[in-house]
Amino acid sequence: MYWVIFIHGGAWRDPDPTATNFAAKAVVELFNSGVAEVIEGPLGDERQAIHPDHLNDVISGIQYLQRKFLFGDRYLLSGHSCGATLAYQTLIQQSMDKLETHVVRQAIVGVAGLYDLPLLRDMDPIPPMCQQLLRAAFGTDETLWRDVSPATYSDFETLWPTGKLAVMAYCEDDEDVSLVQLDTMHHALKLWGEKKGRLVKTINLKGGHDEAWRKGSGLASAVEKSINYTQELSSIGT
Repeated sequence: MYWVIFIHGGAWRDPDPTATNFAAKAVVELFNSGVAEVIEGPLGDERQAIHPDHLNDVISGIQYLQRKFLFGDRYLLSGHSCGATLAYQTLIQQSMDKLETHVVRQAIVGVAGLYDLPLLRDMDPIPPMCQQLLRAAFGTDETLWRDVSPATYSDFETLWPTGKLAVMAYCEDDEDVSLVQLDTMHHALKLWGEKKGRLVKTINLKGGHDEAWRKGSGLASAVEKSINYTQELSSIGT
Protein backbone atom coordinates (compact mmCIF):
# COMPACT_ATOMS: atom_id res chain seq x y z
CA MET A 1 0.00 0.00 0.00
CA TYR A 2 1.18 3.49 -0.83
CA TRP A 3 0.18 6.63 0.99
CA VAL A 4 -0.58 9.74 -1.03
CA ILE A 5 -0.08 13.19 0.44
CA PHE A 6 -1.69 16.03 -1.50
CA ILE A 7 -0.43 19.63 -1.41
CA HIS A 8 -3.01 22.03 -2.79
CA GLY A 9 -2.21 25.05 -4.93
CA GLY A 10 -3.69 28.53 -4.84
CA ALA A 11 -0.77 30.85 -5.66
CA TRP A 12 0.46 30.51 -2.06
CA ARG A 13 -2.47 32.55 -0.76
CA ASP A 14 -5.79 31.73 -2.48
CA PRO A 15 -8.30 30.48 0.14
CA ASP A 16 -10.40 28.63 -2.45
CA PRO A 17 -8.51 25.31 -2.55
CA THR A 18 -8.61 23.99 1.01
CA ALA A 19 -7.60 20.87 2.89
CA THR A 20 -11.27 19.86 2.78
CA ASN A 21 -12.22 20.38 -0.86
CA PHE A 22 -8.97 20.02 -2.82
CA ALA A 23 -8.64 16.23 -3.01
CA ALA A 24 -12.20 15.21 -2.15
CA LYS A 25 -13.31 14.09 -5.62
CA ALA A 26 -9.95 12.59 -6.50
CA VAL A 27 -9.96 10.59 -3.26
CA VAL A 28 -13.34 9.07 -4.13
CA GLU A 29 -12.04 7.97 -7.52
CA LEU A 30 -8.87 6.52 -6.01
CA PHE A 31 -10.79 4.60 -3.38
CA ASN A 32 -13.06 3.20 -6.10
CA SER A 33 -10.02 2.12 -8.13
CA GLY A 34 -8.63 0.24 -5.14
CA VAL A 35 -5.04 1.28 -5.78
CA ALA A 36 -4.26 3.01 -2.48
CA GLU A 37 -5.35 4.45 0.80
CA VAL A 38 -5.19 8.22 0.48
CA ILE A 39 -4.67 11.04 2.94
CA GLU A 40 -4.26 14.76 2.53
CA GLY A 41 -1.85 16.92 4.50
CA PRO A 42 -3.53 20.30 5.11
CA LEU A 43 -1.53 23.48 4.72
CA GLY A 44 -3.83 25.63 6.78
CA ASP A 45 -4.44 29.34 6.29
CA GLU A 46 -1.19 30.61 4.78
CA ARG A 47 -2.44 33.73 3.01
CA GLN A 48 -0.16 35.99 5.07
CA ALA A 49 2.82 33.62 5.01
CA ILE A 50 6.10 34.20 3.22
CA HIS A 51 8.78 31.69 2.23
CA PRO A 52 9.81 29.43 3.91
CA ASP A 53 6.61 29.40 6.00
CA HIS A 54 4.62 27.40 3.42
CA LEU A 55 7.44 24.89 3.05
CA ASN A 56 7.94 24.52 6.79
CA ASP A 57 4.23 23.80 7.12
CA VAL A 58 4.46 21.02 4.55
CA ILE A 59 7.55 19.51 6.17
CA SER A 60 5.90 19.61 9.60
CA GLY A 61 2.84 17.87 8.20
CA ILE A 62 4.91 15.08 6.66
CA GLN A 63 6.88 14.62 9.87
CA TYR A 64 3.67 14.40 11.90
CA LEU A 65 2.12 11.84 9.55
CA GLN A 66 5.26 9.71 9.51
CA ARG A 67 5.46 9.68 13.30
CA LYS A 68 1.81 8.69 13.57
CA PHE A 69 1.47 6.17 10.74
CA LEU A 70 5.06 4.94 10.22
CA PHE A 71 4.77 4.58 6.45
CA GLY A 72 8.45 5.33 5.82
CA ASP A 73 9.23 6.07 2.18
CA ARG A 74 6.14 4.32 0.82
CA TYR A 75 4.35 7.48 -0.15
CA LEU A 76 3.84 9.76 -3.09
CA LEU A 77 3.94 13.51 -2.65
CA SER A 78 1.53 15.12 -5.09
CA GLY A 79 1.11 18.86 -5.59
CA HIS A 80 -0.97 21.02 -7.87
CA SER A 81 0.37 24.33 -9.22
CA CYS A 82 2.42 25.93 -6.41
CA GLY A 83 1.80 22.70 -4.50
CA ALA A 84 4.08 21.03 -7.06
CA THR A 85 6.68 23.72 -6.35
CA LEU A 86 6.46 22.92 -2.65
CA ALA A 87 6.70 19.17 -3.27
CA TYR A 88 10.08 19.57 -4.95
CA GLN A 89 11.22 22.23 -2.50
CA THR A 90 10.97 19.63 0.28
CA LEU A 91 14.08 18.04 -1.24
CA ILE A 92 16.16 21.12 -0.50
CA GLN A 93 14.65 21.55 2.95
CA GLN A 94 15.49 17.91 3.70
CA SER A 95 19.15 18.54 2.85
CA MET A 96 19.27 21.63 5.08
CA ASP A 97 17.29 20.43 8.11
CA LYS A 98 19.67 19.03 10.72
CA LEU A 99 17.25 18.89 13.65
CA GLU A 100 14.48 16.59 12.48
CA THR A 101 14.19 15.01 9.07
CA HIS A 102 11.46 13.18 7.23
CA VAL A 103 11.86 10.03 5.18
CA VAL A 104 12.00 11.17 1.57
CA ARG A 105 9.22 9.97 -0.69
CA GLN A 106 9.67 7.50 -3.53
CA ALA A 107 7.76 9.64 -6.01
CA ILE A 108 6.78 13.24 -6.63
CA VAL A 109 3.76 13.98 -8.80
CA GLY A 110 3.47 17.55 -10.02
CA VAL A 111 0.18 18.59 -11.62
CA ALA A 112 0.20 21.85 -13.62
CA GLY A 113 3.34 22.66 -11.69
CA LEU A 114 5.28 25.90 -11.32
CA TYR A 115 8.93 24.93 -11.59
CA ASP A 116 10.68 28.15 -12.66
CA LEU A 117 9.36 31.18 -10.81
CA PRO A 118 11.14 33.98 -12.72
CA LEU A 119 10.03 32.32 -15.95
CA LEU A 120 6.47 32.22 -14.64
CA ARG A 121 6.58 35.98 -14.18
CA ASP A 122 8.27 36.61 -17.53
CA MET A 123 5.74 34.54 -19.50
CA ASP A 124 2.64 35.62 -17.63
CA PRO A 125 0.14 37.50 -19.84
CA ILE A 126 -0.30 39.97 -16.99
CA PRO A 127 3.26 40.21 -15.55
CA PRO A 128 2.49 42.80 -12.83
CA MET A 129 -0.09 40.44 -11.30
CA CYS A 130 2.30 37.50 -11.22
CA GLN A 131 5.10 39.69 -9.89
CA GLN A 132 2.83 40.78 -7.06
CA LEU A 133 2.01 37.16 -6.18
CA LEU A 134 5.66 36.13 -6.16
CA ARG A 135 6.69 39.12 -4.05
CA ALA A 136 3.96 38.31 -1.55
CA ALA A 137 5.11 34.69 -1.30
CA PHE A 138 8.90 35.07 -1.56
CA GLY A 139 9.78 38.71 -0.97
CA THR A 140 11.42 41.17 -3.34
CA ASP A 141 14.77 39.40 -3.81
CA GLU A 142 14.43 37.85 -7.26
CA THR A 143 17.65 35.89 -6.76
CA LEU A 144 15.75 33.91 -4.13
CA TRP A 145 12.96 33.25 -6.64
CA ARG A 146 15.47 31.53 -8.87
CA ASP A 147 17.24 29.67 -6.07
CA VAL A 148 14.01 28.07 -4.82
CA SER A 149 12.77 27.18 -8.31
CA PRO A 150 12.96 23.36 -8.71
CA ALA A 151 13.92 23.65 -12.40
CA THR A 152 17.16 25.40 -11.37
CA TYR A 153 18.33 22.74 -8.90
CA SER A 154 21.77 21.69 -10.08
CA ASP A 155 22.09 18.25 -8.51
CA PHE A 156 18.99 16.11 -8.08
CA GLU A 157 21.23 13.08 -7.54
CA THR A 158 22.46 14.57 -4.27
CA LEU A 159 19.08 15.98 -3.26
CA TRP A 160 17.06 12.85 -4.03
CA PRO A 161 19.33 9.77 -4.25
CA THR A 162 16.59 7.35 -3.11
CA GLY A 163 13.89 8.70 -5.43
CA LYS A 164 12.31 6.46 -8.02
CA LEU A 165 9.74 8.45 -9.94
CA ALA A 166 9.20 12.04 -11.03
CA VAL A 167 5.91 12.75 -12.77
CA MET A 168 4.88 16.00 -14.39
CA ALA A 169 1.24 16.13 -15.40
CA TYR A 170 0.10 19.04 -17.51
CA CYS A 171 -3.33 20.34 -18.45
CA GLU A 172 -4.03 20.64 -22.18
CA ASP A 173 -5.99 23.85 -21.86
CA ASP A 174 -4.04 25.40 -18.99
CA GLU A 175 -4.74 29.11 -19.11
CA ASP A 176 -2.28 29.98 -16.34
CA VAL A 177 0.85 27.87 -16.80
CA SER A 178 2.90 27.61 -20.00
CA LEU A 179 4.16 24.24 -21.23
CA VAL A 180 7.62 25.78 -21.00
CA GLN A 181 7.40 25.10 -17.25
CA LEU A 182 7.08 21.40 -18.05
CA ASP A 183 9.97 21.52 -20.51
CA THR A 184 12.35 23.23 -18.07
CA MET A 185 11.60 20.73 -15.30
CA HIS A 186 11.93 17.77 -17.63
CA HIS A 187 15.36 19.07 -18.65
CA ALA A 188 16.38 19.57 -15.00
CA LEU A 189 15.53 15.94 -14.19
CA LYS A 190 17.12 14.43 -17.29
CA LEU A 191 20.38 13.21 -15.75
CA TRP A 192 18.67 12.07 -12.55
CA GLY A 193 16.19 10.01 -14.55
CA GLU A 194 18.87 8.20 -16.57
CA LYS A 195 19.94 6.07 -13.62
CA LYS A 196 18.61 2.51 -13.58
CA GLY A 197 15.52 2.05 -11.44
CA ARG A 198 14.15 5.57 -12.04
CA LEU A 199 11.54 7.07 -14.30
CA VAL A 200 10.69 10.60 -15.40
CA LYS A 201 7.21 10.68 -16.88
CA THR A 202 4.82 13.25 -18.32
CA ILE A 203 1.04 12.82 -18.23
CA ASN A 204 -1.43 14.73 -20.37
CA LEU A 205 -4.67 15.79 -18.65
CA LYS A 206 -7.74 17.26 -20.29
CA GLY A 207 -9.07 20.66 -19.32
CA GLY A 208 -7.86 23.86 -17.73
CA HIS A 209 -5.56 24.67 -14.84
CA ASP A 210 -7.96 23.98 -11.96
CA GLU A 211 -10.13 21.31 -13.57
CA ALA A 212 -7.72 18.55 -12.50
CA TRP A 213 -8.67 19.01 -8.83
CA ARG A 214 -12.11 20.61 -9.13
CA LYS A 215 -13.46 17.65 -11.13
CA GLY A 216 -11.11 15.16 -9.49
CA SER A 217 -10.63 12.81 -12.41
CA GLY A 218 -7.43 14.46 -13.67
CA LEU A 219 -5.74 14.47 -10.28
CA ALA A 220 -6.87 10.90 -9.59
CA SER A 221 -5.63 9.72 -12.99
CA ALA A 222 -2.20 11.26 -12.47
CA VAL A 223 -1.86 9.69 -9.02
CA GLU A 224 -3.14 6.27 -10.08
CA LYS A 225 -0.74 6.11 -13.03
CA SER A 226 2.09 7.22 -10.77
CA ILE A 227 1.33 4.48 -8.24
CA ASN A 228 1.36 1.94 -11.07
CA TYR A 229 4.73 3.26 -12.28
CA THR A 230 6.13 3.02 -8.76
CA GLN A 231 4.89 -0.54 -8.31
CA GLU A 232 6.45 -1.52 -11.63
CA LEU A 233 9.78 -0.06 -10.54
CA SER A 234 9.57 -1.89 -7.20
CA SER A 235 8.85 -5.21 -8.89
CA ILE A 236 11.88 -4.76 -11.14
CA GLY A 237 14.09 -4.06 -8.15
CA THR A 238 13.01 -7.15 -6.20
